[in-house]
Amino acid sequence: MNAHRKMGNKQKGFTLLEVLIAFTMLAVIFATTMEVIAGSARNTRKASDNTLVALYAQSKLDELGLLEKLEEGSSDGDFDDNTSWTLDVVPYDVPYEGDVNQDFSAVELMEVTLVVTTQRGSKERHTEFKTLRAITPDFNQRRK
Repeated sequence: MNAHRKMGNKQKGFTLLEVLIAFTMLAVIFATTMEVIAGSARNTRKASDNTLVALYAQSKLDELGLLEKLEEGSSDGDFDDNTSWTLDVVPYDVPYEGDVNQDFSAVELMEVTLVVTTQRGSKERHTEFKTLRAITPDFNQRRK
């Protein structure tokens, strides 16, 4: 019976070692969770920047041929304080290995290269977009 009473008097609780291990595990889990959240925020910001660059490029390429005449040459400008663009338009020669003379074509292809440059702090990023556009050649100009 005395043995039973001695067991009942024993205090129940956590040892200092158990508390330290639990605290360390909590700190590691918290740090890992914060790192995942920070990475997610960086990826969201990067995706937002990429979307904005793509929208700027799409709007500039949509203007070409509608608001601006599509002709050979270079131009540049700014979308906003941190984003600029450079546009190069050059004739595109279609490779042809046939036997028929291809001097005449109802359309002329132009290669359009748009480079969008973004500035974020000290980092500068260039994104290049290329496309081909068809234009009707000015035959009167060629005869001169």
